[in-house]
Amino acid sequence: MKNDDLRADRDDLDDLDDYIRRTPAKRGNSSLVMQVAVGVFLGGLALWLVQLGATALYAKLSMGTLTFGG
Repeated sequence: MKNDDLRADRDDLDDLDDYIRRTPAKRGNSSLVMQVAVGVFLGGLALWLVQLGATALYAKLSMGTLTFGG
């Protein structure tokens, strides 16, 4: 066990020429931070609207003023 060679072999620089190098994809003008911010804002707005509707429905049910039909 003392003479085991456990060190990793270094890659030869000649082997790197075999790989095709890809150019990085061009990104649009909008950054990821802005996309996350807009998503959080729209999600919060949607949750607020759902809460508002649920509260209005609960208020109508609790007061007994909800009428079905005409």
